[in-house]
Amino acid sequence: MTPPAPRAAHRGGARLVAAATALGSVLLLTASGPTSAAEEPPSAPALPRWTALSADSRLLAPGVEYFRYRETAPITQRLYPRELNVVRIDPAKGALRIESTFGRKAGTSETVREMTAALPEAPLAAINGSYFMNEGTPDTTDAVPETVQTFGAAVRDGEVMGVSCLLGRNRHSVVLQYGVPYVTKLETDISVTSSLTEEQGRPYGEAAQRVDDVNRNPGGALGCPRDADDDAGEVGPYKDAYGKDLAAYTDPTEFVLFNYSYKATTPKPDVNKNISADDQAGYEVVLDSATGVIVDGGPGRGGRTVGKGQYVLQAIGDHQVDWLRRQQQQKATLTVTQKLWDHRFEADGIRREIPLDETVDVVDGGSLLLRDGVNKYGSTGPTGYAHGSCGRLYDENGRSKEVTAATPQARTDFCQDSRTALGVDDQGRTLLVTLSGPRDQYYPDGGFLAEVTEPLKALGVVDALNQDGGGSSTMVLGGGTRPVNGLSDGPAPGVERRVYDSVYVATGGSPVVS
Repeated sequence: MTPPAPRAAHRGGARLVAAATALGSVLLLTASGPTSAAEEPPSAPALPRWTALSADSRLLAPGVEYFRYRETAPITQRLYPRELNVVRIDPAKGALRIESTFGRKAGTSETVREMTAALPEAPLAAINGSYFMNEGTPDTTDAVPETVQTFGAAVRDGEVMGVSCLLGRNRHSVVLQYGVPYVTKLETDISVTSSLTEEQGRPYGEAAQRVDDVNRNPGGALGCPRDADDDAGEVGPYKDAYGKDLAAYTDPTEFVLFNYSYKATTPKPDVNKNISADDQAGYEVVLDSATGVIVDGGPGRGGRTVGKGQYVLQAIGDHQVDWLRRQQQQKATLTVTQKLWDHRFEADGIRREIPLDETVDVVDGGSLLLRDGVNKYGSTGPTGYAHGSCGRLYDENGRSKEVTAATPQARTDFCQDSRTALGVDDQGRTLLVTLSGPRDQYYPDGGFLAEVTEPLKALGVVDALNQDGGGSSTMVLGGGTRPVNGLSDGPAPGVERRVYDSVYVATGGSPVVS
């Protein structure tokens, strides 16, 4: 295979001209036809339960096809048909690259449209990526928290932006490298090592310290524990800006690293009023990222901007604070080491290191939908239902057991949220997929995971990962745009949700050839 040429810089420049609509998910489509007049619109593959809207199929660029489908026969209780949108990317037919971006700042959320507008050139298509959570306790329910954290491994251009969950609680991720996504289970390993020798009075005799996470508030890991210590602390519920409950796994003894991409000021104590582990004043130092020299810092933490070519390291916990204080006092240098381990073949006793260089991006995900062509969630069957892990919450007709006349919107909505998925088919083509639709009294806007795996399987997908969904689920196609469907369950019609990162396809690099 011939790998793509080096990537262009992620940050900067041109803006997509786009109009938005929300239907729990947001869907933006090109108004123009095929990229080249010499190219015929692609023929949408036939899918059971779905009708191809052939007039909307189009070639976005050589090797990049777009297909739109509408539910053929919605179940009796569902008032409106849902939509399935597919972008299929063939690396053998065009000079294409598949990458991810967080937009202008890694520390704050942005819409997919804002992220892609920050790229030097408008991409051909993009979807939302990682699971994430807003940090902080906003003063009002509609306030936007300043910072976010991911629920698992996140890497941009070879630099870790968020660490993996504890292996026993781990989620799958997708590695984006050389234009072919690789779905796997990852482990991040970050440490900081002191130059002090035992003769120089190395604090506690400890040369190195494990770094608990990157670019997040110390004391509270959201969504999943990052190490065994995180299980021992207080566990939620934690409420985000939208009032949604989520477990916070707390640890009052942590090191957290911040890099230049963070682009937000480092967190001060007590970011979230529901988490007591982050109340400590702590300690903070500024490192030259090339030499490891401590150039600034001292007692207390927060309110500092990470400069180019620098790291900021925060510590909480008496032992951790004292270790870091004595490093500064004795003018030590601190070397930061980042490693990424692939556990896909752990059943065979294999743990493979993925070297971190500027070709590597990682987006964290949720459920593994398909692996080696095996559907993890089965068929939806003749009734259109397959509850999977949500079976205990639904009756035989697929209706939430919690729904009553007084509570038409059940807490089980997440089982049938809008869906975003990323997969690779048996021909090495990448598929970006969204499943969404309007809400009605009984049914949320998406589907059970089996309602995603079924069309993916029919499309020949062999490996697929469920990305963040619900109101985060977004697909944007470049060029002129038009909205599709107008119903919304989001904050307001036409409002896109801010998310952590996105996956996009753009021209550039070299086609993959045998």
